Order: sequence, then C-alpha cells, then structure tokens
Amino acid sequence: MRHAISVLVGVIVWSSVAHSSPTELRMTTMYVRSQQPDSCRLDVYLAVPYAWLQFTPGQQSFIATYRLRINVSDAGGRTVAERTLDRTIEEADRSIASGSTDATDITQTVLLLPPGTYRIEARLTDQLSNRQQSAQQTVVIPDYRRSPIGISGILLVERIEERDRRYVLTPIIGNDISSYESGFFVFYEVYAPPRGVTFVRARILDSTTAVFNSGWQTLRTDSSGRLQHFVRMTPPLRRMPQGKYAIRIEATSDTSRSAAMSEHVIELRYGASSTVFTDITKAIRQLRYIATQAEIDSMLALPTDSERRAAFEQFWQRYDPTPGTLRNEAFEEYFARIEYANRNFRSYAEGWLTDMGMVYIVLGEPSSVERRVSTFDNRSLVIWTYARLNRRFIFVDNTGFGDYRLSPSTPFFPSEKYRYSGS
Repeated sequence: MRHAISVLVGVIVWSSVAHSSPTELRMTTMYVRSQQPDSCRLDVYLAVPYAWLQFTPGQQSFIATYRLRINVSDAGGRTVAERTLDRTIEEADRSIASGSTDATDITQTVLLLPPGTYRIEARLTDQLSNRQQSAQQTVVIPDYRRSPIGISGILLVERIEERDRRYVLTPIIGNDISSYESGFFVFYEVYAPPRGVTFVRARILDSTTAVFNSGWQTLRTDSSGRLQHFVRMTPPLRRMPQGKYAIRIEATSDTSRSAAMSEHVIELRYGASSTVFTDITKAIRQLRYIATQAEIDSMLALPTDSERRAAFEQFWQRYDPTPGTLRNEAFEEYFARIEYANRNFRSYAEGWLTDMGMVYIVLGEPSSVERRVSTFDNRSLVIWTYARLNRRFIFVDNTGFGDYRLSPSTPFFPSEKYRYSGS
C-alpha cells in the first residue's frame, strides 16, 4: 500500500512495502537540521503490516484498528516526548485483509529535539486482539553548531522519481537489505559554508573492511549552506556473509581527513533468516514440522537468546545440503514455506499453525488445487493433490470466514516431517 508522506526539507517522501518480515513492526528514523539553531527535526517512519493485524468483516469492507505509542527518552532514561496514534484501516479486498500480501500501513511522526542521544520506542497494539509488539532504535543527534561541516541522518531509498521539480522517494523501512540485489539509494544532507565546495563519499563497512566504496565526490552547497544528495549503492550481496554492516557517509573540505560522519546500521540475512532472528524463541517453536518436541524444548530451556540462537544454528547445520557454503538451502526453503503459509493461510491463528500451513510446510506446494462447494451442507472445500506422493487432502471451511480445517477423511500424521525438496 502506498501513502503520501509529508515534505522532508523540500523532498516529497512516499511510503513503500518493505522487503522484510510480513508480520514485523518496522521502524526507520532520519534527522535533519531544522530552522531552529538549538534543535533538529527527527522523522520516525513506522510500517504496520496488515498480516499482523486482525480484521473484522464490516458492511462493505474489512476493518482493523490499532494504536501506536511512541516514546522518546534521553540518555538518562527520562521521557522527553510522547505521541499516540490511533489508526483505522478499511480494506475491501478480503485477500489483502487476510495478510496474503506485503501490504502495510505507513505512519510518519515528526519531532523537534535538541542534540543528544535518544531511545525511540514504538509500541503497537491491535485493538481487536489486544496483541502487542514493539520496535526500538537509538538515535544520536549531533550539534551542528559545533562544526562548520555536518551530515544529517541517512535514509535508505528503494526508488527515486522527479515530479514537478520535486523528488518522490520510496524509502526502505527497516534495516534488512537482503532483497535489494540490484542495489538501492542512500539519501542524506550535508551542511557546510554557503556555496562552498565539499567532498563526500559513501561506504558500506563490515567489522574490518569496506565492501562498497563510492569514492570521493565533489559537490557544492546552496546559498543556505545545505546540500541534498543521493548515492546509488550496489554492494555484492551474494558474496557478503550474513550479518550487520554499517553505511558510513563522510564529508570534508579536504580529502586527507574526514570532518563529519554519519552512520546507519543495515543487516543482511539470507532467505527468511531476517524474519527468524527477530524472535528466536518463536523461530524455535516453528521447528515443530522438522524437529522433535524434545529438541524444541531443549533449545527453549536455554537461558539467553544468544544461547538459543547458537543452538538453533547448530540444529540447522545438520540439514545443510551444501555445508561449507554461505547458504543453507534447506533452512531457506523451510522458513520461506512458513512465510508463505503466514501470508496465504492465516485464519484465527497465524498461517504456520493452520492445517493448510502444516501440510504446505512439510510437503510443499501441491500439484493441483481444486475449490468446490459441498452439495451436502454448502460448506466451501479446498482439495490439494500431491500427484508424486499419490496423496490428497481435503480442507473444509467450517465457519465461512476462511478457517479451513483438514477433513478427518484425509488425515495428516504428526510424525511426518519436512524434508528438503532438493535432496
């Protein structure tokens, strides 16, 4: 879904569907120098996925309501700003309301803050189910009065268009860049003496080296001492190990040394692992279609997230069809099926917990799908056929709201486990 976002220093910003978890609340922030010398403007963008919200049927559409509470605290833990947003979403398309797409509701909150270190926390509450989740970021806002050269925060951008002499941006909300193999843009501002020459460069760094380097570029500020700039980044994602990286923008009047710097953390995860590591406890529970209950309980019993994550990764090493490479295709396929189930089979429970999700995750895509109405009781039926396995499964909608349950006439046994399709 796309919504107009307010002007950001003369640049029109539009929302976009981020390539990330379809059920994760995502946050992106960007600070810029404001017209007031003792404060900066902080823009907080939040993407609320439809797939996480609970919609209820209305007269002509499906309706969901949620509340966002945004809390800003300083380095001492004191609350310095609070905002509450109540949102109502109406969606005419049932499939979109059920979470079968990456549709999101985008909000933008504008704050004026003095220089300092802040913790931004957003808490999302679905008003119908009362479920909650949160997202946090730490933002360090510099004091631009202390140096003749400064740089704003960094905004990752998927697409740039120019309309009526104004930029239209499609920002990437969240830090995951795994889906951007063809590259993306970085937008930022530089503050320096008016109409002066400034050198800037952009790099992507791991812990030791630069994996992408734009080289120094020569730019000139306008009469107000401001410069807006875009850099296209095409990092070699397929050759980069998964993990966290830093985008670093540097500006100077002399390339022998950097006078100002701004950084933005990004994350690279193969396959569905960006979703998985958001909630490692949930990811372990989702192993029910490949692991034994004893294995799941053993991982969940570990005291810390880091220990659970290590055990989780060790578990998947046993199923890696290409050990020694960066990718684990079995892991990617398994969690891609979970993501597909969440997007397509959600009813009163998440898709991976439904009967359709169970069969799909273990056996994969059926060779044929047939939909019909029962002549006996007018209930909707969906029939999946797996020709290579000589098996058929009948799912019955008992409620009329898409809550398909497996018919007892075509049982699926809990002892059946996922096997990598390429084996």
